[in-house]
Formats: sequence, structure tokens, C-alpha cells
Amino acid sequence: MQHFKTINCLDIGTSKITSIIGQYPENETKINVVGVASVPAVGFKKGQIINLEQASKTITECIESSERMAGFQINHAFISLTAPHFESFNSKGVTAISGASGEISSVDIDRAIEAAKAISLPANKEIVHVIPRLFTVDGQEGVIDPIGMSGVRLEVETHLILASTPALKNLNKCLEEIGIKVDALAYSGLTSAKACLSETETELGVALVDIGGSNTTITIFQESSPVFSGVIPLGANNITNDLAIGLRLPLQESEKIKIKLKAYADKKGFEDEIELTHLGILSEDKKKISFSTTVNGIIKARLEEIFGFIFDQIEDNGFKNSIPAGIVLTGGGSQTILAKEVCADVIPLPVRIADPPRLGGLVDDITNPAFSSTIGTILYFQTHKINPKNNSSNKKMKVSFDGIFGRLKGFIEPLLP
Repeated sequence: MQHFKTINCLDIGTSKITSIIGQYPENETKINVVGVASVPAVGFKKGQIINLEQASKTITECIESSERMAGFQINHAFISLTAPHFESFNSKGVTAISGASGEISSVDIDRAIEAAKAISLPANKEIVHVIPRLFTVDGQEGVIDPIGMSGVRLEVETHLILASTPALKNLNKCLEEIGIKVDALAYSGLTSAKACLSETETELGVALVDIGGSNTTITIFQESSPVFSGVIPLGANNITNDLAIGLRLPLQESEKIKIKLKAYADKKGFEDEIELTHLGILSEDKKKISFSTTVNGIIKARLEEIFGFIFDQIEDNGFKNSIPAGIVLTGGGSQTILAKEVCADVIPLPVRIADPPRLGGLVDDITNPAFSSTIGTILYFQTHKINPKNNSSNKKMKVSFDGIFGRLKGFIEPLLP
């Protein structure tokens, strides 16, 4: 009889919360989605809890919907999260080789990692990801796996991703109150990357830009590992707000225009006068909108601002000339009309829009860029093979070790805070 493993994930975005339940045979990796649900992020603002009771109801509703589809209950989940409080540092750790033989062991790697983590953290911040990138053994750079090599001095370059301790505690409290134990937490820039980027892109150098409702995450990769992770508190909701003001329409109708305008233009071509009924909108006060005013006068201006902030981050951190694979756009905001074109105009690099990979099962409604982080979350944690049985009793959200160090994870579990 074939045995199946189950993986439960909760993706907490800025505009929606998504619960996804997947199953796969023990000896295979192909995931079959058996339950999925997505609900508006009521009780949250920009990915952070602003009303604990409402947030608990939102997550409960989301999880229960996915449970009904799957046909069974869950009591633990992997979490993907984005919020403006995420930030990153690159840090080096150095240690002397301790063994009498001079051979590098897992103990030496542990000590180098600990040295890299020994930085002065900002107030109320904690490390949620430690991502070892490359090792240096006695001046020999670019070592991927130093175990068994001989040397005197071991250095490790790491990428550290930090998050707000109070915000994580509030989320953990919310989940505990509804009976969901946290297996592990991931920054959504990493989960989206799992779904959207190729090995070639991460090796060459690439910037993944995930445009959500209220936040835009930027994750830059070089040599197959992240070197910059950050969040800009601007997103597709800002475009909706601009449309509501500029067109004098309610937010709900403005959101429909933003979502449907690209598909309409692709199908119908350029028409300056657009009947709102063609976009599925019935309005007593307004019957038509101007395409040029809506797109060039409102949407384009906000997109230019968003991509201008992104380019500033890339330039200010010195990556303008070191990401030849360019910009990969994803997230619901990437489906906005002119998003790719404006990005290419503002940022002088190649641009493409990424869809997440197609999984088996109930995925028709989530195989689009708006759910890249959701699908990436289930792929990310399946790859990392973190065992929920070992984590479910841990009340503190677990730090994650990623990248080239993933296969050495078994050696460093004791370092998890």
C-alpha cells in the first residue's frame, strides 16, 4: 500500500491569506494539491496583525475551507510571510579549525555560523533565516562544502534575514489560539523565488520582484544564493486607490478595472472610450472611462514610482551591474497593464513576468503570479524536508538554514534558537 506525506502551508500576504494542503508519495516529489482556500486579509495590514480577533477569524476561515476540500483537519503548518519589518544583512564568520588532524568537521562549520550570527541586532529584531553562501578555507575562496578539507582557518559568508520579534510573537499567538502549531517560518521572497526562478538565473544574478497588495518584496540572488532581501511598503493597492480617486469610482470597481484592463486591451486592442460593462462593472454614476487617462495618466505614473523605488534599492546596494539575468516580476501586481513595459523603461535590465509551476490536483485557480508565494511555500518546505514532528512542540518560530548549506542541516539543528 502506498503511503502519502502531507504538507500544510499558510501564506500570509498583504491582501489575502491562502491555505494550501498538498500530498505526495513517500518515494516521489510530485505534489498533489488536495485543499486550497484564499480569503481577504481582514485583521492584517501590510502583512502584520492589527486586530488579533479578526486575524484569528480570518485564518480560521481560510484553514477550515481548505480542510473541507481536503477532507481532513490540520493542526500544524509551515508559514510564509511578507511585511515591511523584514530586512537583511550579509555577515562573515571566522573560526580556527579545531581538530588535531586539521580536517574540517561539522563542529567547525557550526562555530563559523555562530560567529556570523554574532552581530549587533537592531532593537526588537530576530534572525529568521541564516543562509550560508560560500566558505573560504585558508584563503581559498568559493568553497561550497568544506567538510573533510584540511586547513587552519575557516570563513563563511552568510545572508541573514531579520524580522520584528513583536510581530512574530503576535502571529504565533494568533496561530496558537486557533490550534495551529508553526512548523517553520519563511520570508516570502525566498518562497516566491522557489516557484519563479531558474537555477541559471540565480547563478548568474537576478532580482525577483514580487508585487503584492500593499508590499513589494525584492530578493536579489548571486551565485545561487540571496544577497539582498527587502520590502518596499508600496504595492498594487496603491494603483487601486489612485484609480478610485482619479476616476471617482468606489474601490471595488477600481480594483476590477485594474485586474481586467490588461486582458481587455489584449483582446480588443486600443479603444480610448471603454464601456464599464465590458469590464463587468455596472455603475449608475459612470458608464465609460478613457483608456489613455486611466492607463497613461494614472496607472503608469504609480508603476513608475514603484519601479523607481526598486531601482533605487538595486543601485544603492551596488547590484545594478551584477544581475545580468535582470528582473523577474511576479505577484498579483505584475499582472497590471504596462507593468513589464514600465519596468523595462525604468530599470535598464531584461524583464520577464513569472508564473508559478503547475502542481497536480486542485490548482486551476492558483496557477497565476498572484499565488507564486503560495505555491513556492509548499515547494520550499518540501525541499527543505523539515520534520513537523520535531517542530510542533516548539513554541518559537524556527530559524531556517538555506542555500548551499541545506544538505548539512542535520549537523546544525542544535543551533536553532
